[in-house]
Amino acid sequence: MTQFRQFVILVLLSPAANAGGILDYIRNYDLNDYALGVAYSVSQRPYFGADDSAFAYPYLTSFRHSAFTDDWLILTGGEAGFRWVSQSDWVLGAVGRINTQGTGANAIEDLLGFDTRNWAVEISPVVGWRRWPVHFELRHYVETFSDYGGPATEVWASLPKEFGRGWIVPSVKFIHNSADRNRYYYGVALDEIPGVTPYDPGSSSNVILDLDVGWAITDKWLLSGSISYERLGSEITDSPVVTRDTLWSGNIGVAYNNDIFRGHAYEGDSFKLPGFEIRAGLYKNNTNSKIIRLPTGGGPAEEIDLEDVLGVNRKDDVLHLEGIVRFAHFHRFQLSYFELGRESSKTLLQDIEIGDEIFPAGTAIDVETNLETWRLAYGFSLMNDAQKELGVLVGIHMTDVESKVLASESGQRVESKVDTPLPVIGVFGSVALGEKTDLGARVELFRMEFDVYEGSLNAFYLGVNHSFTDTIGAGIGYNYYAMNLDSSEQGLRGSVEIRHHGPIVFASFTF
Repeated sequence: MTQFRQFVILVLLSPAANAGGILDYIRNYDLNDYALGVAYSVSQRPYFGADDSAFAYPYLTSFRHSAFTDDWLILTGGEAGFRWVSQSDWVLGAVGRINTQGTGANAIEDLLGFDTRNWAVEISPVVGWRRWPVHFELRHYVETFSDYGGPATEVWASLPKEFGRGWIVPSVKFIHNSADRNRYYYGVALDEIPGVTPYDPGSSSNVILDLDVGWAITDKWLLSGSISYERLGSEITDSPVVTRDTLWSGNIGVAYNNDIFRGHAYEGDSFKLPGFEIRAGLYKNNTNSKIIRLPTGGGPAEEIDLEDVLGVNRKDDVLHLEGIVRFAHFHRFQLSYFELGRESSKTLLQDIEIGDEIFPAGTAIDVETNLETWRLAYGFSLMNDAQKELGVLVGIHMTDVESKVLASESGQRVESKVDTPLPVIGVFGSVALGEKTDLGARVELFRMEFDVYEGSLNAFYLGVNHSFTDTIGAGIGYNYYAMNLDSSEQGLRGSVEIRHHGPIVFASFTF
């Protein structure tokens, strides 16, 4: 880790080191100064054959753009952080974001063999000046928990205009991607994609034109949105895996603010911090499992979709258990478990090679798969009161996958078992929507590179819990879990992907 990266991390974590100063100020912050909304985002991806990205998400926002306030909290453009604005309009701070430049957890069908380009958590210092009508900012993003892509430097210039019920902020952003960054996201290694010439890009400069707008429909409702146009540098567009010269993205959101959060100094009888919490939920799961084999001697990559080819059920009900033990107010341990077992029978429509066995077309096979996932984590709450909780997690995931394929007529049988422990880091949080209802979320990420293996883990949860009594509650939420393991070893080149997601209903018990 470079000295610069250590400096940036210290800048981000320094509030936690001063519990009597900045951290206390953050903990006393009132979320009712913000509005809670839902936004929908659409963005293009540059890769050949990649679908556009589209998703909805909840967000916090202010009825005034951050360019017109001195608020310490930064919540704009998918980034979160803090800042300090001096009397002479200098801005100093730090932000974090999830970089979604990569392919994500799923392979792109038109680029079989192209190794997964993982999303990454990035942090950056913020240095700005806004004395003139034109505001300037300088940012330098580096990855925090991995070393896949190199840094990117961004220079922003914006012209904020505020009027009676809203704002308009046009801006231009100049982005310099390092050669290491372009090499990871857009380079092609030797024999990575059969028939594609290797490509080793250098650094590049991109330009983004951006427009943010906001309009207070009423004193309680805010409509906001943004649209961006990015022109990619030639070192990116010359890549054989890139099919676009420009990228469009945009989002639109609506937010409401009428003191919808419980006051942070709330002392009602219905609020208490439980020492123990147990959740038991039924998880309506939708699973996608793929194996991608990359021939070492060239030729096209082979993709096996376990659900389609082997007839394994994609959808099933899964029992999900989770326990939380809190202590010393700001500390917790979490343990969660779920198991997914599936059985199927199918007559193969094509020859399939599994392990050392070749099952010819027309063979009747029986398939059993079982997936167990354990997660143990320690969490520290940076803030925790009657209104809100926000903390960081560190722990370990253990995923056990057992598979059996049996052809009774031929006597062929293949069994495999994979135990994959992955350290994990993440953030968790919740806000109180009234006296008895809480909105909670958790994001967990990890990237690992060891010898010829590379692994990633992405997990996300969002849900609402309502307490009927002091000890009994119920809720509904959504879970997403994606694990990927790549191997570049000669003779064992390939990728294994496991992704399961779906809604969950649960009962909660606290005491």
